[in-house]
Amino acid sequence: MRTDRNAPNYMSNRGKDQQHLVEDDITNQNPNFLDLERTGSGGEAGAGNQGNDIDKAKQVIAGTNEFVADSVWINGDRMWVSVNKKGMLSDEKKVDAEARLHRKLIQAIPRYHIEVRVKEDRR
Repeated sequence: MRTDRNAPNYMSNRGKDQQHLVEDDITNQNPNFLDLERTGSGGEAGAGNQGNDIDKAKQVIAGTNEFVADSVWINGDRMWVSVNKKGMLSDEKKVDAEARLHRKLIQAIPRYHIEVRVKEDRR
């Protein structure tokens, strides 16, 4: 294969720097790969997006004037939201409150599968 002059093995003829550029550029050339720019949870580019999304969820919760954010966290494509609501809630009212807040969060942050849990704040 190395002696074939009609179809040379281009990947083996490149230096380390050129090989790295090819690997980085593969996802930009193939439309079947997902665009992973500005996503992630580690030190890669765009890692701060999760913090921005959590802040946005907390803003939506605070904007309802009905709920107080207890915890908001992200694991992959799922966002887990736990909030407190004043007073006692029947099961029906609890489900209704979860659905209302879920709709608002989905409108604000549609990229996540959001799980909402409403807890009673009996203080």
